[in-house]
Amino acid sequence: MENKRVGACYVCGEAIHYRYPCKCICQEEKPKVITLCGSTKFKKEFEEANKRLTMQGNIVISVGVFGHSEGIQLTEQEKQLLDSIHFRKIDLADEIYVINVGGYVGSSTRNEIEYAKKTGKPVRYLDEQAAI
Repeated sequence: MENKRVGACYVCGEAIHYRYPCKCICQEEKPKVITLCGSTKFKKEFEEANKRLTMQGNIVISVGVFGHSEGIQLTEQEKQLLDSIHFRKIDLADEIYVINVGGYVGSSTRNEIEYAKKTGKPVRYLDEQAAI
């Protein structure tokens, strides 16, 4: 693959190429791992947050199934499985980022926020003014 420019460093502004990342100090630090939480009806906002946070130099973990936005009917057992998996994703993260469009935070997301706080993870919000 050619040495194509893929972006710019969020710290120093130096060009980042496919084979050659920026050489500034930010590349020597471990990237932060962020798990996205929120209602799966906000698929577009999840994708936008994933892209933005990734381009800021973070490792982003998202949901695997967008049941609400894609109209997928899940059984209670499948919902419990996905909830359990998402708690493990929070365990892997340095912090969580809540997709709270219009201030909306459902019961599953509230549980994830409580879990993150109990395990010492910082919680950030898309809409900080509507944070719970």
